[in-house]
Amino acid sequence: MPDVPFEEITDDGYAQAFVDTCTVTKIRRGLGLDGTCPRCKHPMNFEVVTEVPLNGTPERQADVRALLCTCKSTHPGRPVNDEGCGAYWNIRLQATAS
Repeated sequence: MPDVPFEEITDDGYAQAFVDTCTVTKIRRGLGLDGTCPRCKHPMNFEVVTEVPLNGTPERQADVRALLCTCKSTHPGRPVNDEGCGAYWNIRLQATAS
């Protein structure tokens, strides 16, 4: 199957489709999200900063985050030095019980 062409596009189902494939790992200042792009179906990862030091005190950022495809696959028409297929969506981060 040929790669889909680059297009900045979103769809109501992209967020849930990504979440269904996503694994979350704690990274230095936030979360690493590893999953499958809901548009091009390629593996991707996205780092979400959840803590920003401000005068020595971490500040929590808003819990709704914009994500975009960061796959490394080739997509015709993609701008030079860019990545992904152009898909983007929003997800809501929420704390889970430890």
